[in-house]
Amino acid sequence: MKKIISIVLALTSILTLTACSERTTSQTSEPPAQSVTGQEHKAFSPIEITSDNVLNSVRVFDTMYEDKDSAMFSPLSLNLCLGMLETGAAGSTKTALDNYLGTADSAAFAKEYLEHAKSFNTEVDNSYTKYKNVYEIANSFWASDSREFNADYITRVKDSFGAEIDTLDFTNPTKSAEIINDWADEKTHKMIPTIIRPDQLSADTAAVAVNTVYFESAWSDEWYLPEEQEDFTNADGTTTKTALMRNGGSAYFENDSAEAFSVYYKNGMQFIGILPKKTGDFTLESLDIPALLKSETHDYDVSARMPKLDFETEFPLTDALKAAGLSDVFSPLNSDFTPMQGNADEHFYLSEVIQKTKLELDEEGTRASAVTAAIMNETAEAVIPEERELKEVFLNRPFAFLIYDGEAEQTVFLGKVTGLQ
Repeated sequence: MKKIISIVLALTSILTLTACSERTTSQTSEPPAQSVTGQEHKAFSPIEITSDNVLNSVRVFDTMYEDKDSAMFSPLSLNLCLGMLETGAAGSTKTALDNYLGTADSAAFAKEYLEHAKSFNTEVDNSYTKYKNVYEIANSFWASDSREFNADYITRVKDSFGAEIDTLDFTNPTKSAEIINDWADEKTHKMIPTIIRPDQLSADTAAVAVNTVYFESAWSDEWYLPEEQEDFTNADGTTTKTALMRNGGSAYFENDSAEAFSVYYKNGMQFIGILPKKTGDFTLESLDIPALLKSETHDYDVSARMPKLDFETEFPLTDALKAAGLSDVFSPLNSDFTPMQGNADEHFYLSEVIQKTKLELDEEGTRASAVTAAIMNETAEAVIPEERELKEVFLNRPFAFLIYDGEAEQTVFLGKVTGLQ
């Protein structure tokens, strides 16, 4: 009989590996997927996966978005968490992960991107604002002190993902959860204090892998916040009075479905505010974001308005990822994580993925954080400006946004706002 290992992913980025009871190889069907609360997941229609990870991420977000006034998702955090799995996968499991991530070598991507990310932590004079320049990505791998993993896999995760490696006694779930949560809380600068509950850990837990992404920066040009309030038209047609911050955009974007502006942070990243041309609710896919990003122009003066934002989001991603072609990764019978396994009699599979994000955005700057968790069981010069056409992009009705690393073409966060409280 083979031992079965299931994996559960949760967003800040935590990967937990746990051992479950033995199963016979005569089983022909996998048990119904359940969330960490024990409730069955909602089933989703198949998501068409392309070679464009941005589009794949958009489709997963649209699948998960349900009746939320505001929601945010970190494609980068999920990609790095899934990347740690891809590094330990083989066969059709690796192929499915490669197809979703858009790369066959997540370890190489992670190593290169983590080095690139250091460039956003340059010191600047932020004496006039509460925001510093911080862009931190952290990974950790918490292994059971009574189990072992393939040594080459552990070395590669440590070297390529910069993962901190440690052991825990999962027979003490309360203490183990406290240690993991304290680590995630520290790495997200206390924006996301918990990601694992004690009842998710047990003597059967084999390991927990965690990824966190933390972003903080002041605006390159601070927004002006007027005293007067304006109407924000919610998706349901009601209006909310709010003060809309005002700024000039550095670039303008437009396609058949949307127009957008970008403004820079002091650390060099961009905030891109996207206004659909149709009013009311919308899907991110309908905006054709990949094409919209390619339409960037500096030929216009841009006047931008938007509300302050402060919200947090928790997304269970298991069924959305299954619909995105990763069913085998979640299957006790079809998954293949042999490069990860330290024991040939063990069999790993991913059982659940959850993401948590939090955003604080005002006239001075932005703080944003994400955690993705996976639990595995053993089932320039001044010139006189010429007068140019003015483009106005006022986010005074449902809109989308990105926090975007343009240099590396990475979507760190993407979100959608359809209503204000």
